Amino acid sequence: MLQVDLNGTDKEIERVIVKHCSKYGPVASIKIHRSPSAFALVEMSKREQTFELIAEFGGSTFGACALIHLKQVAK
Repeated sequence: MLQVDLNGTDKEIERVIVKHCSKYGPVASIKIHRSPSAFALVEMSKREQTFELIAEFGGSTFGACALIHLKQVAK
């Protein structure tokens, strides 16, 4: 699970996700979904990097993407 400000725009959330995920390599794409619960589909440039994301954030694979649950960051 990745903590983000869910009150922000999709672009703001994408920037936060890229910041956290880019330490594993280049991020190829991100798709934000807010309902029924917030999650992001993150595709990395290499499949191995996707698996590293899953190990870090406890997500799962969805095709070539990592499905990462998003949680409102505590303020």
